Amino acid sequence: MAEFLRAQAAWRLARAGGGDPVRAARCAAALLDAAAFVVTLTGDDDDLAALARAGCFGGEVFDPGARGLQIARWWQFGDPPYAGPRDLMTALAASAGRPVARSGPAAS
Repeated sequence: MAEFLRAQAAWRLARAGGGDPVRAARCAAALLDAAAFVVTLTGDDDDLAALARAGCFGGEVFDPGARGLQIARWWQFGDPPYAGPRDLMTALAASAGRPVARSGPAAS
């Protein structure tokens, strides 16, 4: 999953010249932050478990589906409010069709 997030950060930076480079950099930084966050998670993480149940992990490859890909590619590209890596994880889990019931604010 971390490799997927790093690849999306690279994708975003490769397109920075044709649009808003500040937003592109913010998006890429948020994706790299999420990649670093993901490697610290344990196997019993609720969002990782939801993504696994949804079939997003195929061996060493993470595929969140078309909706998850769009979420990742546009993560933190827009205007504030900003969200953190956990919010991205929850949004990806929800987009995979297996939202995790949790207390507190949910990502959109």
